[in-house]
Amino acid sequence: MISRRRLGFCLAANLLTAMVARATEKTLPPSLAEAWQTLSIGFYSDAREQFTTTAPSREAQLGLAIAQLNRPPITPSSLANAQQQLARLAARDDITGHAARYFLGRLLQIHPMTPDPMAAAHEYERLVATGADDLWCRLALVKLTILRLTILPAPGTLSAQLAAVEPLLELTSDPATQHDLHLVIAEARLNHEFYDAATLGHLQAALATTRESDTMRADMLIQVARVATLLGQRAVAQDHYERFLRDYPKERRFYTVTSALAHLGAAFPP
Repeated sequence: MISRRRLGFCLAANLLTAMVARATEKTLPPSLAEAWQTLSIGFYSDAREQFTTTAPSREAQLGLAIAQLNRPPITPSSLANAQQQLARLAARDDITGHAARYFLGRLLQIHPMTPDPMAAAHEYERLVATGADDLWCRLALVKLTILRLTILPAPGTLSAQLAAVEPLLELTSDPATQHDLHLVIAEARLNHEFYDAATLGHLQAALATTRESDTMRADMLIQVARVATLLGQRAVAQDHYERFLRDYPKERRFYTVTSALAHLGAAFPP
Protein backbone atom coordinates (compact mmCIF):
# COMPACT_ATOMS: atom_id res chain seq x y z
CA MET A 1 0.00 0.00 0.00
CA ILE A 2 1.22 3.52 -0.70
CA SER A 3 0.02 6.84 0.64
CA ARG A 4 -1.67 9.42 -1.57
CA ARG A 5 0.98 11.99 -0.62
CA ARG A 6 3.77 9.65 -1.65
CA LEU A 7 2.02 8.74 -4.89
CA GLY A 8 2.20 12.32 -6.10
CA PHE A 9 -0.23 12.04 -9.04
CA CYS A 10 -1.28 15.32 -10.61
CA LEU A 11 -4.18 13.70 -12.43
CA ALA A 12 -6.93 15.51 -10.52
CA ALA A 13 -5.64 19.03 -10.20
CA ASN A 14 -8.02 21.95 -9.88
CA LEU A 15 -7.98 22.57 -13.62
CA LEU A 16 -9.16 19.06 -14.47
CA THR A 17 -12.82 19.99 -14.51
CA ALA A 18 -12.23 22.87 -16.89
CA MET A 19 -9.92 20.73 -19.02
CA VAL A 20 -12.47 17.96 -19.43
CA ALA A 21 -15.32 20.37 -20.21
CA ARG A 22 -13.17 22.18 -22.74
CA ALA A 23 -11.75 19.01 -24.27
CA THR A 24 -15.16 17.38 -24.73
CA GLU A 25 -16.38 20.59 -26.37
CA LYS A 26 -19.78 20.36 -24.76
CA THR A 27 -21.58 21.36 -21.59
CA LEU A 28 -21.45 18.59 -19.03
CA PRO A 29 -24.69 17.58 -17.29
CA PRO A 30 -24.91 19.21 -13.83
CA SER A 31 -24.45 15.92 -11.95
CA LEU A 32 -21.38 15.02 -14.01
CA ALA A 33 -19.90 18.51 -13.71
CA GLU A 34 -20.40 18.29 -9.95
CA ALA A 35 -18.58 14.96 -9.86
CA TRP A 36 -15.63 16.42 -11.76
CA GLN A 37 -15.57 19.38 -9.39
CA THR A 38 -15.49 17.01 -6.42
CA LEU A 39 -12.63 15.11 -8.05
CA SER A 40 -10.73 18.31 -8.76
CA ILE A 41 -10.60 19.26 -5.07
CA GLY A 42 -9.31 15.87 -4.02
CA PHE A 43 -12.38 14.15 -2.56
CA TYR A 44 -11.74 10.96 -4.51
CA SER A 45 -14.11 8.61 -2.67
CA ASP A 46 -16.97 11.11 -2.90
CA ALA A 47 -16.22 11.69 -6.56
CA ARG A 48 -16.27 7.96 -7.21
CA GLU A 49 -19.74 7.71 -5.69
CA GLN A 50 -20.96 10.67 -7.74
CA PHE A 51 -19.59 9.28 -10.99
CA THR A 52 -21.21 5.93 -10.20
CA THR A 53 -24.65 7.49 -9.76
CA THR A 54 -24.57 9.75 -12.84
CA ALA A 55 -26.03 8.66 -16.15
CA PRO A 56 -23.64 6.22 -17.89
CA SER A 57 -21.23 7.98 -20.22
CA ARG A 58 -17.62 7.76 -21.33
CA GLU A 59 -16.87 10.99 -19.44
CA ALA A 60 -18.18 9.39 -16.25
CA GLN A 61 -16.08 6.28 -16.88
CA LEU A 62 -13.02 8.49 -17.31
CA GLY A 63 -13.78 10.23 -14.02
CA LEU A 64 -14.16 6.87 -12.29
CA ALA A 65 -10.78 5.72 -13.59
CA ILE A 66 -9.04 8.87 -12.39
CA ALA A 67 -10.75 8.67 -9.01
CA GLN A 68 -9.54 5.06 -8.80
CA LEU A 69 -5.98 6.22 -9.45
CA ASN A 70 -6.05 8.58 -6.51
CA ARG A 71 -8.50 7.05 -4.02
CA PRO A 72 -6.73 5.57 -0.97
CA PRO A 73 -5.69 2.94 -0.25
CA ILE A 74 -3.56 2.99 -3.41
CA THR A 75 -2.36 -0.52 -4.14
CA PRO A 76 -0.91 -2.38 -7.13
CA SER A 77 -4.35 -3.90 -7.78
CA SER A 78 -6.19 -0.56 -7.62
CA LEU A 79 -3.72 0.97 -10.08
CA ALA A 80 -3.96 -2.06 -12.37
CA ASN A 81 -7.73 -1.73 -12.35
CA ALA A 82 -7.55 1.95 -13.23
CA GLN A 83 -5.04 1.18 -15.98
CA GLN A 84 -7.43 -1.36 -17.50
CA GLN A 85 -10.28 1.17 -17.41
CA LEU A 86 -8.15 3.81 -19.14
CA ALA A 87 -6.98 1.34 -21.79
CA ARG A 88 -10.58 0.40 -22.60
CA LEU A 89 -11.57 4.05 -22.98
CA ALA A 90 -8.48 4.81 -25.05
CA ALA A 91 -9.46 2.19 -27.63
CA ARG A 92 -11.92 4.63 -29.22
CA ASP A 93 -10.56 7.55 -31.25
CA ASP A 94 -12.62 10.35 -29.74
CA ILE A 95 -11.85 13.18 -27.36
CA THR A 96 -12.55 11.08 -24.26
CA GLY A 97 -10.39 8.32 -25.68
CA HIS A 98 -7.60 10.82 -26.18
CA ALA A 99 -7.94 12.02 -22.59
CA ALA A 100 -7.83 8.41 -21.38
CA ARG A 101 -4.70 7.67 -23.40
CA TYR A 102 -3.01 10.76 -22.01
CA PHE A 103 -3.76 9.72 -18.43
CA LEU A 104 -2.68 6.17 -19.26
CA GLY A 105 0.65 7.58 -20.38
CA ARG A 106 0.95 9.62 -17.20
CA LEU A 107 0.19 6.56 -15.08
CA LEU A 108 2.88 4.55 -16.85
CA GLN A 109 5.35 7.42 -16.56
CA ILE A 110 4.95 8.17 -12.84
CA HIS A 111 3.73 4.82 -11.54
CA PRO A 112 4.87 4.67 -7.89
CA MET A 113 5.95 1.02 -8.05
CA THR A 114 6.73 0.08 -11.64
CA PRO A 115 7.23 3.21 -13.76
CA ASP A 116 7.71 2.47 -17.45
CA PRO A 117 8.83 5.59 -19.33
CA MET A 118 9.24 3.64 -22.58
CA ALA A 119 5.64 2.46 -22.45
CA ALA A 120 4.52 5.98 -21.48
CA ALA A 121 6.32 7.44 -24.49
CA HIS A 122 4.59 4.87 -26.68
CA GLU A 123 1.17 6.01 -25.44
CA TYR A 124 2.08 9.66 -26.04
CA GLU A 125 3.32 8.79 -29.52
CA ARG A 126 0.07 6.97 -30.35
CA LEU A 127 -1.89 9.98 -29.17
CA VAL A 128 0.17 12.49 -31.13
CA ALA A 129 -0.01 10.23 -34.20
CA THR A 130 -3.79 10.74 -34.38
CA GLY A 131 -3.02 14.20 -35.73
CA ALA A 132 -5.92 15.62 -33.74
CA ASP A 133 -3.82 18.41 -32.19
CA ASP A 134 -6.39 18.69 -29.42
CA LEU A 135 -5.74 19.51 -25.77
CA TRP A 136 -4.66 15.98 -24.87
CA CYS A 137 -2.41 15.57 -27.91
CA ARG A 138 -0.69 18.83 -27.04
CA LEU A 139 -0.13 17.81 -23.43
CA ALA A 140 1.22 14.46 -24.64
CA LEU A 141 3.54 16.19 -27.09
CA VAL A 142 5.20 18.20 -24.33
CA LYS A 143 5.56 15.12 -22.09
CA LEU A 144 6.99 13.14 -25.01
CA THR A 145 9.56 15.86 -25.73
CA ILE A 146 10.70 15.90 -22.10
CA LEU A 147 11.06 12.11 -22.07
CA ARG A 148 13.08 12.14 -25.29
CA LEU A 149 15.37 14.82 -23.94
CA THR A 150 15.95 13.18 -20.56
CA ILE A 151 15.19 9.52 -19.99
CA LEU A 152 14.80 8.24 -23.57
CA PRO A 153 17.23 10.14 -25.80
CA ALA A 154 17.72 9.03 -29.39
CA PRO A 155 20.84 7.02 -30.29
CA GLY A 156 23.94 8.86 -31.40
CA THR A 157 25.78 11.96 -30.35
CA LEU A 158 24.38 14.58 -28.02
CA SER A 159 23.93 16.89 -31.00
CA ALA A 160 21.93 14.22 -32.81
CA GLN A 161 19.78 13.62 -29.73
CA LEU A 162 18.95 17.30 -29.43
CA ALA A 163 18.23 17.55 -33.14
CA ALA A 164 15.90 14.54 -32.99
CA VAL A 165 13.25 16.46 -31.04
CA GLU A 166 13.13 19.43 -33.41
CA PRO A 167 10.49 17.86 -35.73
CA LEU A 168 8.09 17.62 -32.79
CA LEU A 169 7.54 21.37 -33.11
CA GLU A 170 5.81 20.77 -36.45
CA LEU A 171 3.19 18.49 -34.89
CA THR A 172 1.10 21.26 -33.35
CA SER A 173 -0.26 24.57 -34.53
CA ASP A 174 -1.10 25.71 -31.00
CA PRO A 175 1.01 28.75 -29.99
CA ALA A 176 0.95 27.89 -26.27
CA THR A 177 2.20 24.36 -26.91
CA GLN A 178 4.86 25.60 -29.31
CA HIS A 179 5.95 28.04 -26.59
CA ASP A 180 6.32 25.18 -24.11
CA LEU A 181 8.24 23.05 -26.62
CA HIS A 182 10.64 25.88 -27.47
CA LEU A 183 11.21 26.44 -23.76
CA VAL A 184 11.81 22.74 -23.00
CA ILE A 185 14.23 22.37 -25.91
CA ALA A 186 16.06 25.57 -25.03
CA GLU A 187 16.50 24.50 -21.40
CA ALA A 188 17.83 21.12 -22.49
CA ARG A 189 20.33 22.76 -24.82
CA LEU A 190 21.44 25.18 -22.11
CA ASN A 191 21.85 22.32 -19.63
CA HIS A 192 24.22 20.68 -22.11
CA GLU A 193 26.02 24.01 -22.67
CA PHE A 194 24.95 24.39 -26.30
CA TYR A 195 25.33 28.16 -26.56
CA ASP A 196 24.64 28.43 -30.26
CA ALA A 197 22.26 30.01 -32.74
CA ALA A 198 19.74 27.17 -32.40
CA THR A 199 19.52 27.66 -28.64
CA LEU A 200 19.15 31.41 -29.08
CA GLY A 201 16.38 30.85 -31.62
CA HIS A 202 14.42 28.62 -29.25
CA LEU A 203 14.82 31.12 -26.41
CA GLN A 204 13.66 34.00 -28.58
CA ALA A 205 10.67 32.02 -29.87
CA ALA A 206 9.62 31.13 -26.33
CA LEU A 207 10.13 34.70 -25.11
CA ALA A 208 8.06 36.11 -27.97
CA THR A 209 4.99 34.25 -26.69
CA THR A 210 5.62 34.75 -22.97
CA ARG A 211 3.13 36.98 -21.17
CA GLU A 212 4.49 39.99 -19.33
CA SER A 213 2.91 38.65 -16.15
CA ASP A 214 4.78 35.34 -16.43
CA THR A 215 7.35 34.99 -13.65
CA MET A 216 9.73 33.23 -16.07
CA ARG A 217 9.95 36.23 -18.39
CA ALA A 218 12.72 37.94 -16.39
CA ASP A 219 14.86 34.80 -16.52
CA MET A 220 14.29 34.44 -20.24
CA LEU A 221 15.34 38.01 -20.99
CA ILE A 222 18.62 37.34 -19.19
CA GLN A 223 19.11 33.98 -20.91
CA VAL A 224 18.62 35.52 -24.35
CA ALA A 225 21.06 38.32 -23.50
CA ARG A 226 23.70 35.93 -22.18
CA VAL A 227 23.59 33.60 -25.18
CA ALA A 228 23.56 36.57 -27.57
CA THR A 229 26.61 37.95 -25.80
CA LEU A 230 28.46 34.64 -26.22
CA LEU A 231 27.57 34.67 -29.92
CA GLY A 232 28.84 38.23 -30.35
CA GLN A 233 25.36 39.63 -31.01
CA ARG A 234 25.81 42.73 -28.87
CA ALA A 235 22.75 44.57 -30.18
CA VAL A 236 20.48 41.66 -29.25
CA ALA A 237 22.11 41.34 -25.84
CA GLN A 238 21.83 45.07 -25.17
CA ASP A 239 18.16 45.14 -26.19
CA HIS A 240 17.22 42.29 -23.83
CA TYR A 241 19.26 43.59 -20.90
CA GLU A 242 17.64 47.00 -21.32
CA ARG A 243 14.17 45.43 -21.47
CA PHE A 244 14.94 43.62 -18.22
CA LEU A 245 16.06 46.84 -16.51
CA ARG A 246 13.02 48.71 -17.78
CA ASP A 247 10.48 46.04 -16.85
CA TYR A 248 11.99 44.77 -13.57
CA PRO A 249 13.53 47.76 -11.75
CA LYS A 250 13.06 46.13 -8.33
CA GLU A 251 14.31 42.67 -9.30
CA ARG A 252 17.21 41.36 -7.19
CA ARG A 253 19.41 40.97 -10.29
CA PHE A 254 19.00 44.60 -11.36
CA TYR A 255 22.55 45.59 -10.33
CA THR A 256 24.11 42.48 -11.91
CA VAL A 257 22.33 43.12 -15.20
CA THR A 258 23.31 46.79 -15.08
CA SER A 259 26.94 45.72 -14.72
CA ALA A 260 26.63 43.14 -17.51
CA LEU A 261 25.19 45.79 -19.80
CA ALA A 262 28.01 48.19 -18.95
CA HIS A 263 30.60 45.50 -19.76
CA LEU A 264 29.16 44.23 -23.04
CA GLY A 265 32.05 43.06 -25.19
CA ALA A 266 34.38 42.73 -22.22
CA ALA A 267 35.21 39.70 -20.11
CA PHE A 268 32.48 40.11 -17.54
CA PRO A 269 30.25 37.21 -16.50
CA PRO A 270 26.69 38.45 -15.96
